[in-house]
Amino acid sequence: MDDTAPTLARREKSAIVLLALLQSLLLYLVEYGDGQGWPILSDLSGQVPWYTLVLVVPSMMQLSLQRLDDPRFWSNTVLATAIFGAAAAWAAWSVTGAPGTTASATLGPFAVSMALIAFVALPYLQVRLALGRFGAPYDDLFALAWQNALTLKVVCVMTGLGWLLLTLWQALFQLIGIDLFHRLFSEDPFIYMASGLFAGLGVLVARTQHRAMQVARNVLFAIFTGFLPLAAFIAMIFLLTLPFTGLAPLRAAASTASTLSLLVAALVLLLNAVVQNGRASPYPRALRWLVDAAMVALPVFAGIALHAVIVRIDEHGWTTDRFWALVAVVMLGAYALGYAWAALRPAGAWMTKLPRVNIAASLLLIGIGLLGNSPILDPHRLAVASQRERIETAANETVVDEAVRDRLEYLRFESGRRGVAALDALAEAPHASKDFVSTLAEIRERPARYHWETERTPPESPAQLAARIRVPAGQPALPEALLASVLVSGEGENPYCSRYGGTCIANHLDVDADGRADVLVCHAAENDFVSCHVFVESAGAWSAQGQISTWIEDENQRRTTLEAIREGRITTVAPRFRDIAFGDTPPKRVESSEANAAVATP
Repeated sequence: MDDTAPTLARREKSAIVLLALLQSLLLYLVEYGDGQGWPILSDLSGQVPWYTLVLVVPSMMQLSLQRLDDPRFWSNTVLATAIFGAAAAWAAWSVTGAPGTTASATLGPFAVSMALIAFVALPYLQVRLALGRFGAPYDDLFALAWQNALTLKVVCVMTGLGWLLLTLWQALFQLIGIDLFHRLFSEDPFIYMASGLFAGLGVLVARTQHRAMQVARNVLFAIFTGFLPLAAFIAMIFLLTLPFTGLAPLRAAASTASTLSLLVAALVLLLNAVVQNGRASPYPRALRWLVDAAMVALPVFAGIALHAVIVRIDEHGWTTDRFWALVAVVMLGAYALGYAWAALRPAGAWMTKLPRVNIAASLLLIGIGLLGNSPILDPHRLAVASQRERIETAANETVVDEAVRDRLEYLRFESGRRGVAALDALAEAPHASKDFVSTLAEIRERPARYHWETERTPPESPAQLAARIRVPAGQPALPEALLASVLVSGEGENPYCSRYGGTCIANHLDVDADGRADVLVCHAAENDFVSCHVFVESAGAWSAQGQISTWIEDENQRRTTLEAIREGRITTVAPRFRDIAFGDTPPKRVESSEANAAVATP
């Protein structure tokens, strides 16, 4: 189809560049409107459809435009606008209605799925312009799909080179003391419009230089032809190693599903590039058998990846990420089964069944992608119901563990309006423990997931501060003098508790071994950060005399640490060596060269 692609007229060439400029202008407009607080543009309910339609529809128009007076071109545009607009409206409804929701957690899978659906569906819209129907010979669909992929690569290269030249331009004039171009090129309107111009020119170059694009595609296919036997060999030696290692290491590894999915995707991509639209095998018999064997083994890899995802869901429940992970593995499994079938049924020429498999799988991908972004499948509803069920079974536990806290935070900040509704229902749960009720109330009232994302009004009385600091069961309440001294000190000796969102735990503990209880106040509501302050009483007044801050990256260690703080299971440990002072200089800590060299305080 590349050789017979119609030549674009001057009017259509200009329209492609103007569409790119208009697209950039609309993207800048939403950023400016957000900063100015404009209705629709300053709220996710308007931003999600705006970004979706502006990014998807003009891009599809630029890649498919042949004649501006073709009614099919405009009907394709209306169809794409309706489909993607409806999906975006549903996503916007799901993410709004819940203040403090982490939009990226909810909209990330939506954005990826929309981009993939647009890329897979675009060749069908393009062949409709040429033939008047969505159905077309596989040769045309194959050529258009790879043409679109290479066009996007040209756009990236063109935009990058354009900005390199602009950077050189401003740097040259800065050498002679002229800062005009540096200021101009740093302005948001210029950045958007210049990027749009470069992108539009990139599309135009890729769509008018047919011979050059075909040569680039052939070079890429030649590279892939060399790599396919290597990828097949890697897959086969891995498969042959499994009987000796067993599946236990795969069950224990957290990246089993993603790694094996990547292997399946790589083999699918490479085989497509080699077979193309019905090419005979370029390999000698031995290498062809190796490739065929790897294709037959694809369902094994996809099956192991599917099992890993299902086990993860069974252990931790549904989330939107796990829903889309399952969709991805199922799609790769469909490709794997189809490619294995094509390898086992040669029917004359090599891989003659591959076009039929690719068309069926692409239509399945479009269908599942659209259903997953609609009320029909709705991963948010599935995830919220799953997490709520697991939370309800643990609501009566005396102490809320980290797993339950994580699920509550998931409902509050990553599940949109459905998650907040589920938390409201959980607040009425019967037989809930006191710790569960207080934890749920704190998470529901928290304006943002992490303390640095928001600041609360500083407490004005010891009672208000005490409401933000929890004391483990069995320990006395915090002294009034301690709370008063924190308030008097302005922001407080522990600003995380007084100013930022989150939960603080106070433990009575004799930290300095003087026979009197001190107070250790820890901010322990973050995913991987714990900050504690030691408050000591002297002459009736309390003040912070020490601090511990640490990042805990290991998930198991983090859970253990936070649970110990919340339950009051904290002890002091004396160092093996005392501090050393040289003369009148401040004491220096001796770092032990032996692991676990501390001993318990008598």
